[in-house]
Amino acid sequence: MALTQAYITQWQAWHDNRIQDLNRPYGFLSVVGQDWLTDGEMFTSGFVPGQWLLKNGEIYYHPDPQDTAKGEFLIIDGKKAADPTHIPHGYNKNSGTGSGVAMFYRDLEVETITRVNARGETIYGVRVRDPKEAARKRFEDIQTFPLNEEWIIAARFSPTEIALHNVPTVDDSVYEASFTVGTIELTLNGQPFSLEVSGHRAGSQEAGYFSNYCYVHFADKTSGKETYGGGRIIKFRDLDELARLEELDFNRAVSFPCALSTFVACPSTPPGSRFPFRVTAGEYTPPVPHERISTYKG
Repeated sequence: MALTQAYITQWQAWHDNRIQDLNRPYGFLSVVGQDWLTDGEMFTSGFVPGQWLLKNGEIYYHPDPQDTAKGEFLIIDGKKAADPTHIPHGYNKNSGTGSGVAMFYRDLEVETITRVNARGETIYGVRVRDPKEAARKRFEDIQTFPLNEEWIIAARFSPTEIALHNVPTVDDSVYEASFTVGTIELTLNGQPFSLEVSGHRAGSQEAGYFSNYCYVHFADKTSGKETYGGGRIIKFRDLDELARLEELDFNRAVSFPCALSTFVACPSTPPGSRFPFRVTAGEYTPPVPHERISTYKG
């Protein structure tokens, strides 16, 4: 059955909104630094005056008196940080779990983040976003495969007990907390597949770690060639949308944020979600060349 004009119009609006979102002044194109803290050691950022201290799992910002005397302040939760200030831990709109308050230096947005290393230890970092970097990297569009109704596949979501586990990311020795919320069952090229469905964490378990969105993460024979090497995802608003699932639309497959910046660590593709053939639907690799380097040396 050919795609309807209504479908094409809706898909184009969705695609245009995605491009607009990626080009946000403080989106992932804007990230200019991601540095990891060592407990008990002061860290000086190359972007923000003052120093950061990790102590017993808590982060403190220490302003430089010479900078504050010149009127140079980090703004924490709307207030000038003139004295050593504790950075509360909580929900961060950009990075999931991290700094629970807004922080700015001039037009730079600053956030702290938490992840896990290969030893299962919580690690803490400081990430900086610069809207001028986002403007420099701005792009007009991401090329996609032609829309094709053959890649809208009958599918069924099967919920499971929500389980938290740490999965490796594209950043060496950095693990991402991921919530498995169920599986999507479908048949492609005559082969049955059970794709893991993950929930994006968002704050605390009480607030709902997966309240932002859920997604299925897959790789295929285009990965690392025509499409991003870390695989692609198809997003869902929430578990209610998944419960109503009847079709999985690969025309809406998009790249992870780590396709836009080396300062983002995205989870690796689940072993059972790797297709042994090309999925010629969805986004090509975004037109933002960057060298993937490991930011964590622990």
